[in-house]
Amino acid sequence: MTKNNAAFLRENLRYLGFGEVIASSGQLELEMQKGLASFQLKTAACFDEWSTLQATLHFRKSENFGEYFFAKYDALLMYETPSLEKTRAQTFYIKNGSGVTFKEAFNLLQGRAVYKQLTDSDEETYHAWIELDFSQRTPDNTNYKIYQFGRQYGYDLEKILENYPIEELTLEALKAHLILSLKKGNWHPVTFVKAHKRETVYIAANPTFQTISICSNATRLFDLHHMANKKNA
Repeated sequence: MTKNNAAFLRENLRYLGFGEVIASSGQLELEMQKGLASFQLKTAACFDEWSTLQATLHFRKSENFGEYFFAKYDALLMYETPSLEKTRAQTFYIKNGSGVTFKEAFNLLQGRAVYKQLTDSDEETYHAWIELDFSQRTPDNTNYKIYQFGRQYGYDLEKILENYPIEELTLEALKAHLILSLKKGNWHPVTFVKAHKRETVYIAANPTFQTISICSNATRLFDLHHMANKKNA
């Protein structure tokens, strides 16, 4: 193990959303010091009140350079009450320290789309929306099939947002933050202003249908209350 190798991996983990839990615990360095060909680390996070996202991170030692790299992680989304939602799992592969972040994995497993930089078979990079198809599996039956919506698909999030009376679009800083959040797959609160009425709603990108998903505050509060009642029953 070299200090540079450990520092590089810690930076990878922070970028991908694992850093605060793993990189600061010393687990990474302890496993690297053993010199094994591969090792795993485990962590978990709660991004809402009803579920836990568990992750098993896989590290391997390069045969050519003898240094470790972060290869992939297995994400498992589990709900405290199984009747709320189905448990879902997916393996996300990491390349050169880049890939789907931990929070983006949560959003994908909940059924939302994420905008990512990807690499084709010729090692050329491109951007596309990705979404999991929970009705189809990969040939080896280990993962859900991933749909991609590239530039040719024509999904223009910024232009679609202009069709809605979103107050945050009038301020560049808030607009940039909103678009970035939606590209990460988040539900994001915005203010709808129409006929002198203001209403907080939650929106998410929906490239499949060339639109955005909208959840009213009242509907969301009802859903949360309903889920809480089911959890406590």
